Amino acid sequence: MFKLRKESGHCFMNIVIFKIKNFILFSIIIVLFIGCGPEEHQPVAKCLNFGVSNVRRNLHLILSVSVARPPLEGVDSQTVKLLRLPSETQVPGTIYYSNDRIILIPDNPLNESTQYRFEINEGISDVSGKQMDPIYQEFTTGDIFQVYYVDVLRNYSYSPAEVYSIGIYFSEGANTSHLIFGEGNITVYDENNMAQFFNVAYYDDVALAVLNFDYPLEMDKLYILRIGPYIYSNLDGEMLDGDRDNQVSDMEAFEMRFKYSDDMGAGIDILDSITFAQPYNESISRCFLWEFD
Repeated sequence: MFKLRKESGHCFMNIVIFKIKNFILFSIIIVLFIGCGPEEHQPVAKCLNFGVSNVRRNLHLILSVSVARPPLEGVDSQTVKLLRLPSETQVPGTIYYSNDRIILIPDNPLNESTQYRFEINEGISDVSGKQMDPIYQEFTTGDIFQVYYVDVLRNYSYSPAEVYSIGIYFSEGANTSHLIFGEGNITVYDENNMAQFFNVAYYDDVALAVLNFDYPLEMDKLYILRIGPYIYSNLDGEMLDGDRDNQVSDMEAFEMRFKYSDDMGAGIDILDSITFAQPYNESISRCFLWEFD
């Protein structure tokens, strides 16, 4: 019978221990860099494109998602819901899934000063069957016609530094007959008081007015945008609350002084904040996504 000598046996054990240690170390490295467990590629809900108060009535509700193994399955009216509270009546609408977004488009503008709950329920998974955790967010719509958000829109078919358009989001649908260049309606002037002329494209489902300029705005140049007050809601005929102080009797316009840079992610650079109105305070988790994509 073959027997190991004591020295050989000791050497053999050292080799075995060395290999075990290496195997453990290698396994730890694999876990750290690749991950372990069933949640390593679980679909994750990232953020929503609306806040919790004074939410716009004309709105596409968009949930940004991270999906390591697309596409998602089970995205339908049973798993994605908008409920009117407190009755929990389901709001009719159309549901889409595209790449990294789940989108719910209500059939009609939401009611003013009304509480809703947006829900993602069990039943949504990636192609491997990994489930996305349910989430929900309650919010309340606003009740006054206001400018909600303004930003430059870049035309990627031109130079990245050229801006031909500005997007104006209203809190609810606007009467398009008032979306024209003119004092009391909409004006844009540069720092030399030269008018910047434009035509308007309007998207009522998201209450978005896009000002398309004849010539591009100039980078790092100061511009003054004034909106209203003689713009009216197409839902109830209410005048625009330009300075967003929750009253229209003062008949103030929305006014903003801005520049923009060539940083593609920077968007609009607001100077002097807003002359009369302070921007809405948004939650840190708010996700600014283009609602008309």
